[in-house]
This record gives sequence, C-alpha cells and structure tokens, in this order.
Amino acid sequence: MRDGISDGTGNRVVIKVGTSSLITRGEVDPVKLDTLCATVAKGIEAGMAPVLVTSGAIALGRTRHSVLSQDTPGAAQTAAAIGQGMLYSALRTRFAAYGLETGQILLTPPDLVSPEHGGGVRRTFDLMRSLGMVPIVNENDALGVRNNDVLAALLAGFVEARLLLLLTNVDGLYDGNPMLGQGAVRINEVTGPISGVEAMAGGSTGDGGTGGMLVKLSACWIATHAGVRTVVADAMDSTVLIAAFRGDEVEGTVFPPRTTPSAAPGLLRLWHAFRYPPSGTVACDDAGRQALESGRALLTASVGAIEGSFVSGDVVDVVGPDSRVIARGSVRLSAAEAADGDRGASPFFNDCDYVRIHGG
Repeated sequence: MRDGISDGTGNRVVIKVGTSSLITRGEVDPVKLDTLCATVAKGIEAGMAPVLVTSGAIALGRTRHSVLSQDTPGAAQTAAAIGQGMLYSALRTRFAAYGLETGQILLTPPDLVSPEHGGGVRRTFDLMRSLGMVPIVNENDALGVRNNDVLAALLAGFVEARLLLLLTNVDGLYDGNPMLGQGAVRINEVTGPISGVEAMAGGSTGDGGTGGMLVKLSACWIATHAGVRTVVADAMDSTVLIAAFRGDEVEGTVFPPRTTPSAAPGLLRLWHAFRYPPSGTVACDDAGRQALESGRALLTASVGAIEGSFVSGDVVDVVGPDSRVIARGSVRLSAAEAADGDRGASPFFNDCDYVRIHGG
C-alpha cells in the first residue's frame, strides 16, 4: 500500500456519480459533494483503490450563457468545456480537505478499447495509483457527448476492477418509476435475461443527466460481461461503497458478473454491443443462428423480419428461430438496407460487432 491507497488489482473499484447527485440548480451542491468525497475517503481507509467517474460538467456549463441551454450538440459540448474545469476544481478542493490528492483524466471510449491508445492510459492510471492519487475521470464531452455510465463500465473492465458502483438519485433498479408513487418495488439482484430487465426498466427513472436507467443497464451489461460485479445505489448512502465492496447486503441493486474476466469478450466488442440501448430487433434463420453461435459474421441473407428503425452503427437485438434473443450488436446496415434483397451477401454484424446473449 502506498500513501493510503492500495494498488492491488483486487482492490480496484470504479465509482460513477450522476449529475443530479452532484449538481443542484446548476451549481455544485456542497452537501452532495461532501457526501461523495467522504464516501470515497472511507473506501480508501478500507483499502480500496478507487477511480471516480463524474457527471455534471454540462449541467454546470449550461448556466453560464443562455445560448448553452439550447438542445444542440454544439451547446452541450461547449457547456462541457466550460463546466469541466469548474467541476474538477470543486472536487479537487474538497478531496484536499480529506488529505487526498487528485488528478483529472478526460477520456473517450476509443481511448479504452483501441490497442493503440490503451497502453498510455494504463501507464497514467498505474503511476497515479502508485503516488496515492485519486483519478477523477470524465467523458471528454467537448469533443462529442456520449455517456459517463458506459465510460465507467468500460473503465471498470479496463482496470480489472473488483466493483463498479453506479451512484444515482434512486437506490437501485425498480420494476416501475419509484418517483410516481405507484408502489414500485426495488429489485435487489438482477440475474435474469437482459431483455426482460430492460422491458421492466422502461418505466424507471434515471439520474437527470444525459443518461437514464436504460443507459445504466447498458453500462451494467458491459461491466458484468467483462466480469465486474456492479451495484446501482443512492449517492447519498455513505455506507454503500464499503458494503458493496465486501459483498454485504446493500440498499441497492446488485448485478453479478455474467462471466469471468478471463472468459470475457474484449472491450471493443462489448462497447459495440452495449453502448446504446437497442433501437430494434431482427430475426435470423438457422444458418444465421449457427453463424452467431460460432463467432462468425451474420450476413443479411440470414436476416428476416425487422422491427424498429435503425441506421448503421445503432445497436439491435437478434432473435433466433425460437424467438429468443441470441445476440446484440452494432449494425453495419440501416433497416432499409438490411431489407434490400440485393444486399444478401453484406454483413449485418461483423464478427467483432456483437456479443452472444445467453438466456435472452
């Protein structure tokens, strides 16, 4: 252990905090900020090596100029560029009060999934960890807004974390929207088919930022298919980090790993398959099922019925002849192109574009 932070792989945790769990009315909320920093500090005292992924830069930046409140990519990216420094400054100052040094890292998913970038990122994290620093990560939204939940999940797989903790303004996944007062029940552990879980989560609520519960589920699928245990919990619960790390019962929703790290698909494949909730569903014939089960490309000739409207790069589910979901991935063709009989030899999924889904 160096300077209070263990650098053993088994102690690594990634903590992601949502916008509404840091920001109130366009400003950093001091109570929420202190709760987060105290939670991380307690984790370090317990021997964890935490990486913190934060949202909130866009919400901070939007309040600085009226034009940045517009719902356009340029406004969001500019707001991020303004708000990022403000957010990190508040975090750095508050962590310093706990005697902790921090460093800021701005990333995009390609930095984690592309071999040509990963080595430099890994060296940075390793040295920061050896120096006892808390890395504070944010999506580099000034270049293009994606989602910090997905980034945190990729990062958890990248650093081989023991735990991914998604902190939000609700204490887990519910079978409905708990804010509507309709008697929604929290799900303590998720082990069922992912399509069924997503259908249930359609009535749930997100964190008030650029994501939502369906996007959080996309992050959960990335992390658990990378072999990382994942927990969704209330950011104001200062006990949840240590409980989740130890495997104790938590006031939240636990997503056990769906594979072991050694058997996990690569991060590039996981990002292609789960970076967005699915935009549609296609059916495939038996030849297509066999191709997917053997890790080969799915050709358009094997694609039958198409549901939904999607374009190249969107995420879709593939169901087999028995109507069960067997794969999810990023499509190479739009729905219209996939339905074109003249494109039968074109790949619908390349062999690195999808993840096989077990049990639907």
